[in-house]
Amino acid sequence: MTETITAESSRRRERVGFSLQRVSVVAANTLTEAVRQKVIILFLLIGLVFIVLAVVLAQFTFGEQMKFIKDTSLGVISVITTLIAIVGTAQLLPSEVENRTIYTILAKPVRRFEFLLGKFCGGLLLVLLGMALMCVLFAAVLWVKEQGMIRELSQTYLGESPAAHLEAQQQIQQVQTEVWDVELVKALVAVLTQAALIASVTLLVSTFSTSLVFNVVVPLMVFIVGMLRGGAADMWGTHRLFMAVVAVIPDFGLFNIADEINLGKVVPWAHIGQIVAYGLGRTLVIVVAAHLLFARREI
Repeated sequence: MTETITAESSRRRERVGFSLQRVSVVAANTLTEAVRQKVIILFLLIGLVFIVLAVVLAQFTFGEQMKFIKDTSLGVISVITTLIAIVGTAQLLPSEVENRTIYTILAKPVRRFEFLLGKFCGGLLLVLLGMALMCVLFAAVLWVKEQGMIRELSQTYLGESPAAHLEAQQQIQQVQTEVWDVELVKALVAVLTQAALIASVTLLVSTFSTSLVFNVVVPLMVFIVGMLRGGAADMWGTHRLFMAVVAVIPDFGLFNIADEINLGKVVPWAHIGQIVAYGLGRTLVIVVAAHLLFARREI
């Protein structure tokens, strides 16, 4: 009798179709739980502090100051976003198993793919939230620096000749162009895509491992190897083992365009589109692989 009821319940769950609503509920609950994690809050505080310190430590000429502030802030945003993506995603599944809440959730008409996708989306929302906070502070820092430079230029050329006022206006316009550079948006898009990709790698690892340390260390190693992949290709580009590694490990160095932007190079939007397409394509493949592993996992 019990076996009949169990089989009937299983068939009923199988007939349940895919639901974005259930995915969104899991994602919202995941975000709520994730923002309470002390380590995530610590990462954010460290990132915010370093962005503010970039202004304090920038004791150069105007052009060098802006370059230093943007370079430091973009670097901090990239590192902190990556750490949040790894650490935040690494404990999504293990915490559910440890607290045994996963059994309650999967006993309801919730598909494993919906649960996994909801967890992943919740992790991405956490990354997006953290990145948004750092970007807001970054914009505030740039605005404060802009107002200070404009005020300084206005006072310097106060009472001067019309030609001097014209020069001041040109310098103020240059300040505004340097501060509100659209190239920064391109760098942030690349950072966000990179974070989604490393989060998917972490999710894949967490589908077969319950160790938090393992779930953090392995994606971090994958990220480091992926960052060094481009340089290693020049040395071992024809080696079969290296080619096999290249086929598996994503090229994370592809997303590092902040240095080019700070050097004054213009990165075409077409190139950004290629980066995003590469990152999202890899992310999709890895999430599907994570689902295949998670679907066969005994829980």
